[in-house]
Amino acid sequence: MISIIIPTRNRPEYIKLLLQDVLNQNVETVYEVIVVDQSPSPEPLEGCQHILVEATGPCISRNIGVANAKGDILVFLDDDARIGADFIREITQPIRSGEFPVVAGAICDPEGNYVNDTHDYLSKPSDNFLKVIVSNPNHSISRITLGIPGGCMAITRGVLDAIGGFNQDFDPTGAGEDRELAIKCLKLGYPVWYNAKAKLLHAVNAEGGSRDIGSRTLMLDVHSYWMCKEHFSEELAAALRTSILNRYKRRFYKAVGEFSYVRSKYKLWKEAKKLMS
Repeated sequence: MISIIIPTRNRPEYIKLLLQDVLNQNVETVYEVIVVDQSPSPEPLEGCQHILVEATGPCISRNIGVANAKGDILVFLDDDARIGADFIREITQPIRSGEFPVVAGAICDPEGNYVNDTHDYLSKPSDNFLKVIVSNPNHSISRITLGIPGGCMAITRGVLDAIGGFNQDFDPTGAGEDRELAIKCLKLGYPVWYNAKAKLLHAVNAEGGSRDIGSRTLMLDVHSYWMCKEHFSEELAAALRTSILNRYKRRFYKAVGEFSYVRSKYKLWKEAKKLMS
């Protein structure tokens, strides 16, 4: 059995559209749909197990969904996405055939274009090496990967249990919780397959979800530092911290020179230093 788990918060129109897609899948295996709703004023949803919770954050929502799921294969989606009729079949096929225990899908733009089809995603310039190596390929070629997008993935219950589920210390923003999941899979020897045929169209909704909780960009940097300390070495974590803080410092100095957003840039730099102390 497949359990499809979707956290949602303040996106009633988006989740209803996604549910239409999820309930019309071309897959022979029996599946259930679980929506974990953190909306302060939730609207009724049909065709799913609708769980209302007061907690905030994608990690706790996904863990609650898992606790209520009956399936041996767990599929996780974000609420601001659309999927085609073959998505569930494609993202679970490598698991059902016994080839891989974890599968990442392709997060495409709203028109269905692969966002990394014109360049090598691993060579993208960045001062955060961890963010790069555990990025999802989002390319038209399927391959082994180190990236697992939390809102576009399938995993066996056994592997998720072995990993310990989603790390709720990353809530309320989440921001990198799926990247830690990828690191844990690597450390425990669970290979991850990226299936380019499992295409998810991401709306990138600017509202709802965790968008209004805090800066996801800042917290991804902070969580990257935490992950580096936990899973790599103090020396590597210190180097990563220096690299990230230098970026915030450069942006502050640039803002000063341009007399633009000076206070907000200084606040971000100060907050980054505090959270990575």
